[in-house]
Amino acid sequence: MMDFESLLNESVRLHGHLCAGQVLGVRLSILGLREAGINDPKGADRKNLMVFVEIDRCATDAIQSVTGCSLGKRTMKFMDYGKMAATFVNLKRSLPRRDGSEYAAVRVLAREESRHLAKAYFPEVEDRYEAQLEAYKVMPEHELFEVSEVTVSIRPEDMPGRPSGRVVCAMCGEHVQDSRELAVGGKNLCRPCAAGGYYEGPFFSQTAMQKMHNDFGIRSKLWIESGGGPFFGNGKVLLLKAIGRHGSISQAAKEVNISYRKAWSYIKTMEERLGIPLVECKAGGKNGGGATLTPEIRDFLARYERIEKEVRLNADERFREIFGYGGEK
Repeated sequence: MMDFESLLNESVRLHGHLCAGQVLGVRLSILGLREAGINDPKGADRKNLMVFVEIDRCATDAIQSVTGCSLGKRTMKFMDYGKMAATFVNLKRSLPRRDGSEYAAVRVLAREESRHLAKAYFPEVEDRYEAQLEAYKVMPEHELFEVSEVTVSIRPEDMPGRPSGRVVCAMCGEHVQDSRELAVGGKNLCRPCAAGGYYEGPFFSQTAMQKMHNDFGIRSKLWIESGGGPFFGNGKVLLLKAIGRHGSISQAAKEVNISYRKAWSYIKTMEERLGIPLVECKAGGKNGGGATLTPEIRDFLARYERIEKEVRLNADERFREIFGYGGEK
């Protein structure tokens, strides 16, 4: 490996500026690589190294610079623990497990007390961050870091290489790689659809909507309320139309699958709420009895059907406008 100053200069070029985190990250990496038995991380050992970082701060850029590991290469794994620590895995040190997925590794943790010890090394430096920057260059490793031997399990789908597979989320239609999907209710879902994601936006992607446009539509339903509750809607419309066709309340009740008594109850309730007669009944005789709809309810029905149609058409139009396809099915 290059000397400390060369590694620090290279890290600063990647990170953009020199700071205490860069110094700490470079020294942490040198220690971790040495303890893990990695001598040439960007050369002969580049396929033998994986690093788990536990914080998204300046030191992480330094670790990437020194080790050559990165998220894009799948050799760096980010664990959002908020700890100034990293674990160095030598993939040659697999443990004797049947699937070969467990490895002996080295975890290096930056000691919290080193931040306070730094001032003692450079008491003349008033700015504590400047004092830390200079102190971290010269402090012995045992004052800066705590080293632990650990065991790390790595699934085959988390290893570097080509994607292990791709599935389509049953909800949003987007593709998910490397077994990151979740099985929910017998369906494969991406994690945002299954448990919520960091972003808010269209529920379906444009690609998914285009694929599903033959299967999706919208239904609109209309009813009239009075006194805080519904009293006139599709069910009552069907009953009234059946009376108009059959000329009989009993036959209409059979068609809509309700009892004669319930049909009469509906009629009386509607008459009370609307304030108009609904049916004209004839007593039985030579030609038999019957029931006909009054002119008032026929006019009301025509108006109701007109507004129902307009609501449906408007819903279809808005559905196509917002979702880009479909209509009422």
